[in-house]
Amino acid sequence: MSAGEKDLEGKVALVTGSSSGAGAAIAIELARRGARVAVHCRRALSDGESVCARIAAIGGKAAVFLGHLSDPEAPYALVSRIAERLGDVNILVNNAGPYADAPFRSLSISQWETVMAINVRAPYQLAQSAIAGMERTGWGRIINVSATSAYARSHSVYGLAKQALIHLTECLALEFAPLVTVNAIVPGQIASERTDTMVDYKSSVIAETPLARLVTEQEVARMSALLCTPEFSAVTGQSIIMDGGRSLPRTLKLNLTTTG
Repeated sequence: MSAGEKDLEGKVALVTGSSSGAGAAIAIELARRGARVAVHCRRALSDGESVCARIAAIGGKAAVFLGHLSDPEAPYALVSRIAERLGDVNILVNNAGPYADAPFRSLSISQWETVMAINVRAPYQLAQSAIAGMERTGWGRIINVSATSAYARSHSVYGLAKQALIHLTECLALEFAPLVTVNAIVPGQIASERTDTMVDYKSSVIAETPLARLVTEQEVARMSALLCTPEFSAVTGQSIIMDGGRSLPRTLKLNLTTTG
């Protein structure tokens, strides 16, 4: 690792939902760049210990924190505990976000409340709780992990929640400027062990994607880290779509060949 890559030295990062998947990749990438990372999980400390071990293996520093973000008090308590142990949170990555695609006519209130609480309310509360520390240190970065479901009209409450998260991103970018930047990453289908087992679905997504592949967890992680670096300090309030071009509008291919 070159000295230049330690561009987040001295920063404290909270990545929600970081015991596995893209969240774990984001936590590891931020640690690789020098940040002290709070690995968040909701069930047991052991869920995040493997991520901390991987971070330690590359010379980084991390600690595991529990918190069920559907609890209205959990986000505030989480930020407070991290501040006591690691210091003020000045990088917040709102990655946790449960999925539900039940049709609205059969969607239960408990499903609605869980999806909206963790995808929307918790990011708002975490930002509200972390902003004081960011202002104390004179620097902050907030990254909200949305999804291209925000632009679909067939993903029920999940799409609604992810669209709300994009709206929240823009509101916070205006209110928290100039010391703090706030951006959203909007991935499409992310490659994972789970998608590898969904052969037909994976093939159909790739067929609809101009780049003919899925985005990877590492690519989402690197983009998250880049948004925290000085090179991206002028970028705020933006939603960066990472889906290989799948969400681009299509036009009919007209045959303009003339004959005769």
